[in-house]
Amino acid sequence: MNQSATWLRSAVCVAVCLVATGLYGCKSDNSDQEEPVQEDAEYVPAADDFQHAYVLATDDAPVETSSFRQSMSLQSSASSTSSGGWTPQQFLTAYNVNTVVAPNNKPLGYGIKVAIITAYHYSNLQNDLNKWASKYSQKPITLNIINQAGNITNSNWALQSCLAVQMLNAVAPGATVYVIEAKSVSQKDMQTAIQTAANIGVNIISMPFGAPEFSTEGSLAHLFANTQIAWIAASGTGAGPTFPGTSPDVVAVGGTSPSLSASLVLLFETALADSAAGMSIYERMPNYQMIPSVQNANTTAFRSVPDVAFNANPGSGAQVYVSILGGYFVVGGNSVSTSFFTGVVAIANQFRKSQSKPMLSSISTSSNPLQRSLYGLMSSNGGPTNSTVLNDVVDGYAGEGSYLAEPGYDIATGLGSLDVAAFVNYMANQP
Repeated sequence: MNQSATWLRSAVCVAVCLVATGLYGCKSDNSDQEEPVQEDAEYVPAADDFQHAYVLATDDAPVETSSFRQSMSLQSSASSTSSGGWTPQQFLTAYNVNTVVAPNNKPLGYGIKVAIITAYHYSNLQNDLNKWASKYSQKPITLNIINQAGNITNSNWALQSCLAVQMLNAVAPGATVYVIEAKSVSQKDMQTAIQTAANIGVNIISMPFGAPEFSTEGSLAHLFANTQIAWIAASGTGAGPTFPGTSPDVVAVGGTSPSLSASLVLLFETALADSAAGMSIYERMPNYQMIPSVQNANTTAFRSVPDVAFNANPGSGAQVYVSILGGYFVVGGNSVSTSFFTGVVAIANQFRKSQSKPMLSSISTSSNPLQRSLYGLMSSNGGPTNSTVLNDVVDGYAGEGSYLAEPGYDIATGLGSLDVAAFVNYMANQP
């Protein structure tokens, strides 16, 4: 092993240890202390392994804004929201989930099977979800956990797992949830977990993580070949987008920095600087992106990421309970937005199922991929054709400042965020 690789692995070990001891990140003031779970082992990741896409509040990079925001003397959302992060109710109200009335008055997401891909085993996952749900007066989902990791655990990914299940519980509490715990974050082990999820027969697979792109990623298209599944992944954290979000058969979710009124109305959103965005190096532009509004922004022949974006600003992040770290943490990043959108798709599927319509698929070659319906909301001149569904993000930069959010489709935030009630109604009327 060369000197630089040795240094990198040592640095990773130090960071992991700091997280495990609670010395790194932003711990919420309203934490409920519990005895931390003893970790059995730590896996040291390699450079090409999958990486979680969450960001703790103290990791947050400054939100870069355009002259538009400066000229209007608008504050960034990080300074205009509580340091305690958003509650589930704030997420639900901001994106108009709370007005959705499910068919037959069932819980939102009822009857829909969702798989969450994560890594390593976390024995307190259900207990932490129960404690979180009690705090926010929610009925906790009974998780179906498939442990492929044995006794191998990792505090970083314990937080990732808690974030994913708690956010999904907030949005779609009626869903049936499977948590697939990969043996490690290596390419082989994560792919095994993804294939396991597909074999279960779920309707949605959520992958709130990513790996740096690699030249042979196209050969893994078979992982996402099931046309009965909607595949959802994070666009990544940092500059360029990550795999599997770059796959044309996966909906990639980016991040925004939102601002709410006192009554929790979404006032505006800006692109989040450290939300990954850009064009894939290897994946060709899929048919659903071959429309003028996208081609005007993306002048390459390759897929652009993300497709949609939601709150991922750690300054207004989600309250996540994880006992291995000692309590509540405020967490942002595209793991949050990806898990939120996973719940939204579960609600849309619930409405479609009630009408005996096929479950949503994200396979680009399927008869009616989810992405085609999403991009169908854009007009030929680049603006949204249905402003009641899309929340256009017109300010800020993403991809570490590389891409500017503008009116209509843009590389920074894709189509923008959604009014969920309007989106569910729209998807219920698609073929």
